[in-house]
Amino acid sequence: MTQRNVWVWAASTLVLAQLATGLAYGQDADTELEEAERDVVIVSATRTEIPAFDYPGMASVIDAETIELTDPSTLDELLREVPGVEVSGGPRRTGQTITLRGQSRENVTILLDGARQNFNSAHDGVAFVDPALIVGVDVVRGPASALYGSGASGGVIALRTANADDLLSDDASGGLRATLGGRSVDGEIRAGLTVFGRSGALQGLAHLSSRESGDIRLGSGNDLPADDSSLSGLFKVGAELSPGVTGEVSWQTIRADATEPNNGQGNAGVGGLNPLVNKDITSDTVQLRAQIAPASSRWLDLDITLFNTQSGVEETETVGGRIVDRQLDSWGVRADQRFEFALGAMDAGLTVGGEMYEDEQTGFDSAAAGGVRGGVPNASTSFQGVFAQLELTGAAPFGLPGEFVLLPGVRFDNYESETTGIASNEDSQTSGRFGVSYAPNDTFLLFTNWAQAFRAPSVNEIYLDGTHFSLPHPILGAPVFITNEFIANPNLRPENTETIEAGFGLNFRDMARDGDRLEIKASVFETQAEDLINLFVNFAFDPTCFAPPTFLPCSAGTTNSANVADATLQGFEILADYRSGPFSLSASLSETDGSDDATGAPVGALTPLRLFVDARWRMDAQRLTLGARGEFAGEFDKTATPAQERDGYTVVDLYASWRPIADRGLTLNAAVNNIFDEDYERVFAGVSEAGRGVRADITWSTEW
Repeated sequence: MTQRNVWVWAASTLVLAQLATGLAYGQDADTELEEAERDVVIVSATRTEIPAFDYPGMASVIDAETIELTDPSTLDELLREVPGVEVSGGPRRTGQTITLRGQSRENVTILLDGARQNFNSAHDGVAFVDPALIVGVDVVRGPASALYGSGASGGVIALRTANADDLLSDDASGGLRATLGGRSVDGEIRAGLTVFGRSGALQGLAHLSSRESGDIRLGSGNDLPADDSSLSGLFKVGAELSPGVTGEVSWQTIRADATEPNNGQGNAGVGGLNPLVNKDITSDTVQLRAQIAPASSRWLDLDITLFNTQSGVEETETVGGRIVDRQLDSWGVRADQRFEFALGAMDAGLTVGGEMYEDEQTGFDSAAAGGVRGGVPNASTSFQGVFAQLELTGAAPFGLPGEFVLLPGVRFDNYESETTGIASNEDSQTSGRFGVSYAPNDTFLLFTNWAQAFRAPSVNEIYLDGTHFSLPHPILGAPVFITNEFIANPNLRPENTETIEAGFGLNFRDMARDGDRLEIKASVFETQAEDLINLFVNFAFDPTCFAPPTFLPCSAGTTNSANVADATLQGFEILADYRSGPFSLSASLSETDGSDDATGAPVGALTPLRLFVDARWRMDAQRLTLGARGEFAGEFDKTATPAQERDGYTVVDLYASWRPIADRGLTLNAAVNNIFDEDYERVFAGVSEAGRGVRADITWSTEW
């Protein structure tokens, strides 16, 4: 880390420590007790209601208050506080991709209100949803294939949108919320309107929001071309059909346009490499959900979700008019049945269920023969899975003090990928997990977790076809271009991982004063991976490229996917959360390493040592909240490519929220992001992140 960063890190930590010490006294005891007894519960990502602290693993919740205070504009800003999560690809919304515990996007399951978001492109983003729609995020880190099947070996990120009950007070029947805001770093203007209400057994919500932004000013002082506009909507209608039986239908949609390079993670190139394009982005998720737990039945507790997600990115080059397109149509159904009963002296919960879903992809390139877009084959994949998870809670055995939680689970999956004219790729997998946590008293917790996971090869990896890239002829030069061609590999095997994790938790109450609370949770993990799927670029010129007089034919080699040798990923995470009345301080520290077992070379989406701190002070009498967020990363040298190394960095944001009039729904939010105008890059991004910028917005809400 640079000397400047070290001094900033030390100064920021000292300021936060002084703030914590000074604010731990003189607060209202009743408010403190209420705050201290709030338990964070994970629902979507674990399929069981269990406090995050008791979960035998590492899980995080980003609540509605944090999202409202920080007003994220991108996935990076939304997920930055979560250890083990890296959102790289640069500051453009359309270029950001997600890794979790060193595993790439293909190994991370993303859910939107329970519906899978399977769109995956190397350069076009991973989830098309406006953060303004999100009111909560659950992140479970570590293998989750025992619940979610393929693509969850890194973990699960579950995004949740609001319904009317989330926004209404107990005695209100309707409400309205309007927001207007902007940012200086990219000239963004944002506006949103939400109407919500309930009457008898019915409730509904309608939300529209728009964003308009321009080029992004980077910490390097350069501007990144990124003209961007979007219109997002969320519409929900729910009903209680009978006591304990509810249904809900929802539609989440986004329409976005952007003028930027074809590869949203880099700058516009020369010679036709990464040209500027007009991107037309669309995404629609329609979902029907039913929860059936009638009061008349002791055993029926069924949750059924049906969804269809259609996402696509169409790009038109600003010079030449070439059109390339990628569309993904996903549909699926999932059913969970939960049983709760006593098993001897223990409380038991058994969740059993099944899932089916299918992804169908189409690609197009107007400049290619037959319209074939390189790397985007027309193909489909179908999945079927059944699963069971048992949760046992009770007194510790063998006369030991305290309580324990056992969480075993197993899932069986079958999948098949197919396209025209090439053999199908199919297989079946069984994924198991076993987690246990033991709390000898209210202060101390021990936990360990063993889990298997797998990832089926994607159709983009199996059925690669078309042109990977073009470049000028090595002798003749432009306008004579040669190509590197994709080669299909229908014999790809699924990736398999086995992870062991162990950790502890500390839960202190009434430390500095009555009513305060400090929670610390830490773990170390090791993942053994087999049959990793890797993209091999066999870049080589044919001898004929240098043979006069024609220097033709000539090619630049081939690119294909193949399974590679075993690898090991390991790392650690530490979470801390302190609350004392109106003051809260949360922090996380994490790092991920990985290497090829045979060669020792770095492998995986590795991350440096990274500390994140968020301090917040709520002054109820003044209706004011002040906060500071700091991210401190060490140097990154976990790569065999020197060009991918980078210096450490320090990024600090300040934010505030104020309600100027008591009992009125007017809220002013403001922030200064990257106040030191740090010039930094995230791992594998290849472009600087956004520089210093001011954010401000005003929200008015009312109920009746």
